[in-house]
Amino acid sequence: MSVGKSTKTVFRIMLPWQDQREERWLAEQARSGWRLRAVHCLSYSFETVAPEDMAYRLDFLPRRGHDRTEYLGLFKDAGWEYVGRRGFWQVFRKPVVDGVVPQIYTDPQSRIAMYRRVVGLLGMLLALMITQTAPRLSLPSRPGSDLPAIIIAIQLSLTAAFLYGIVRLLLVIHGLKKAGPKGAR
Repeated sequence: MSVGKSTKTVFRIMLPWQDQREERWLAEQARSGWRLRAVHCLSYSFETVAPEDMAYRLDFLPRRGHDRTEYLGLFKDAGWEYVGRRGFWQVFRKPVVDGVVPQIYTDPQSRIAMYRRVVGLLGMLLALMITQTAPRLSLPSRPGSDLPAIIIAIQLSLTAAFLYGIVRLLLVIHGLKKAGPKGAR
């Protein structure tokens, strides 16, 4: 280990359709000698190691009622190391051997199913946001109080963000369907 900083924490925002970009970034960190040590909601913690060729993969947690122990066991049996979770996203890693980058999803249908789970969650959040925002739009604002206007602005912004996320993911799904079998990665 070189003299200097041996750990670092990086704050990153990941949008649901940017999972592959995040995987590439984590792999670049490993090739630069930063091994992912811990995953947090909005950040990653790294430690310095010798540069390594490591594949990182993110998976959106399966449907409710799915046995988490069984889920993680399947990945472990396939040689994947569970690193942690970032919200609903599970982070796994596995060494790249002889230049072959391991994949979790080897067919577009599985990846489409994962993105549909994300769309389902965003759809529920969108519906919740609409039910909370719509009644406020019909309330008269009180003189001298900007609080309701600020709350409405925040709620409308979140509603637009959820809607945008759904549209982006539907476009990703459409692209995977259009690409056919070669679209897995």
